[in-house]
Amino acid sequence: MVADDIKKQFIGYLKKKAHRITNERFLILDSAVNMNVHFDADELYLKMKNEYLNVSRATVYKTLELMSECGILTKHNFKGDRTRYETRIGRKMHYHLICTLCSKIFEFENPAIQKIQDKLCRENNLMNVDHTFQVFARCENEKECKFKEAKNISLR
Repeated sequence: MVADDIKKQFIGYLKKKAHRITNERFLILDSAVNMNVHFDADELYLKMKNEYLNVSRATVYKTLELMSECGILTKHNFKGDRTRYETRIGRKMHYHLICTLCSKIFEFENPAIQKIQDKLCRENNLMNVDHTFQVFARCENEKECKFKEAKNISLR
């Protein structure tokens, strides 16, 4: 179940931007924040449908976009892949390595990257409001990529 503070944040954003507050959106919010992997709108829609939750595909797409805008989800485009999302709330800053063969996503943390960003912003009188860091690579053995079926596995 979605924590009250996340739900309040979403309701506040919907009110501020004059969007409708509906039960469908709360079902989507609950399902999305409980995903433990990077996911796209269709994957979430099918998951909800398989759980007998009645929501429209269009509402899933729109609600994910709203959740991204208000800071509940992070939106990613991993080089030609569909737009993917991950929960932002309660997560440490992390970065991504993506295999271009099998699309496996490795997550990693590195405080040095954050320090470089902070320094660059400071030197240029800027305030860092958001960022992304993605490295596209290939599994070592291209012909026998051992992760062909694997996706969204995180290494920390």
